[in-house]
Amino acid sequence: MRRTKDSSNMDRTKSGHGVSRRAFLRGAAGIAATGLAGLRPAEAASVPYKQVRQWDDTADVVIVGYGAAGGSAALAAHDDGARVVILEKMDVPGGNSGVCHGGMVIPADVSEAADYYRRLSFGTVDEDMLAGFAEAMVGVPDLLRRLGARPNIGARTPDFPSLRKAKIPAFRFNPTGRDGFAFLARLVGKRNIRVMVKTAAANLVTVPETGEVAGVRALSEGREIYIRARRGIVLACGGYENNPEMFGYYNHPGVSGYVFPLGTPGNTGDGLKMAAAAGACLWHTAPLQWASFCAKAPSRHFGVAVAERIPWNPATGRFLFADRYGRRFMRETKRIYHTRDPLEILRFDHDRAEYPHLPAYLVFDEAHRRAGPVSRKPSEPVGYAEVHQVYDWSRDNAAEVAKGWIVKGDTIAELAGRCGIDANGLEETVGRFNRDAEAGKDTEFGRAPQSMEPLAAPPFYALELGLALVNTQGGPKRNRHGQVLDPDGRPVPRLYAAGELGSFFGFLYQVGSNYPEAWASGRIAGRHAASLSPLPG
Repeated sequence: MRRTKDSSNMDRTKSGHGVSRRAFLRGAAGIAATGLAGLRPAEAASVPYKQVRQWDDTADVVIVGYGAAGGSAALAAHDDGARVVILEKMDVPGGNSGVCHGGMVIPADVSEAADYYRRLSFGTVDEDMLAGFAEAMVGVPDLLRRLGARPNIGARTPDFPSLRKAKIPAFRFNPTGRDGFAFLARLVGKRNIRVMVKTAAANLVTVPETGEVAGVRALSEGREIYIRARRGIVLACGGYENNPEMFGYYNHPGVSGYVFPLGTPGNTGDGLKMAAAAGACLWHTAPLQWASFCAKAPSRHFGVAVAERIPWNPATGRFLFADRYGRRFMRETKRIYHTRDPLEILRFDHDRAEYPHLPAYLVFDEAHRRAGPVSRKPSEPVGYAEVHQVYDWSRDNAAEVAKGWIVKGDTIAELAGRCGIDANGLEETVGRFNRDAEAGKDTEFGRAPQSMEPLAAPPFYALELGLALVNTQGGPKRNRHGQVLDPDGRPVPRLYAAGELGSFFGFLYQVGSNYPEAWASGRIAGRHAASLSPLPG
């Protein structure tokens, strides 16, 4: 086995996590061009311990992934006396936590929390996990205060009307998760916890005789390295938002080309693969959280959702959604963010064996084009969850027309032909929409009359839609201690999971819960891993 250079030359993060916009744009373009070839390990089969002839580094606890879950796990393990190393595949740490809105919805009472989460989980978690999760979530505000945070605390009612039993305090950083991660990174830096960026965990190293996880094989800036874990490994590397193959396995086969991550492009399911190879049972792989519609062409180009929040209509309602047949398929102003309702755009036609509403387009006229960006107010950031801006959308959409991202036609029929839409169907749909707009009543989907104006000012335009995906919930099944479980419910020795990877939420998700879950589950996993007796040798 090839020996590697001295590990003292490996990267260490600064106290912050900034990156220049130009550097990120270069990276984003590379992501799209290479299909994440440099970010996603090619395989995940476990490496037998005896095959490792040279360890490049040794730690008590190895953390894979540096977002809120990984950082919280690192703090907990370090403060309990363990030597910790964090591996982060991206050159910009933070994961989804670093670009989220930062909201935390946290119950104030453990017993009420357990009841509330029991209703949300619909039988997908057992009572022991419910009790442990409720206790950990209720304890997050005190945890953050002890670490030095100064939270803003308000009160809100849960988003689900049928579950409104009690007021649930809302605890959040101000204003976003970016500030929360900067706070976390400072704590990690003060403790001199080693962080290796651009280092993708590829395989777990296991002891075949005992099943214990003893280390990790990683690719660090193109170099193969092995890091030994004397006590345990915490997988905190997120979900599979940017893995089309997994998306097809667990959700909607055939539509992955329309789905783009709202947050980090680094969540490619690595933790699911490594944990499964070590014998883990996977759970909660179907639940995911949608954000909104985005622009498909630039999203494909950059590898992340671009121009999400379509439609954004500051001054006009001269637009509609149309599918390949030229038909409307939903109320265009309907909010799909964090919903469990089936998405109309993903309806499957069994008899035709197709998704009839894909491809789908935002169709609008000249007046709508001139009114402002199709997805945001002018000057608002576009892409990578509004923190790592990947593109400057033009104020009148003209640049996007010139790039070919928005298709132009002098007539509705010409526009349809250029997009591959049924021309007769689109002409009929636009005619009906215009008549409804003039009459002040949407006869198809009940769209508010004030949001409708006739598409009457040529030329006409079409922007193909994609779907922005907030995150996935699934991964290795875990218990209240963060231990990864095998199919028989037994812990995989010395292996832990935290955060979105194997999240508690297996069906219904309370908005503002994944972020505090990351802090809570990371702390639990880090402390438990640090408490183990070291492996011999």
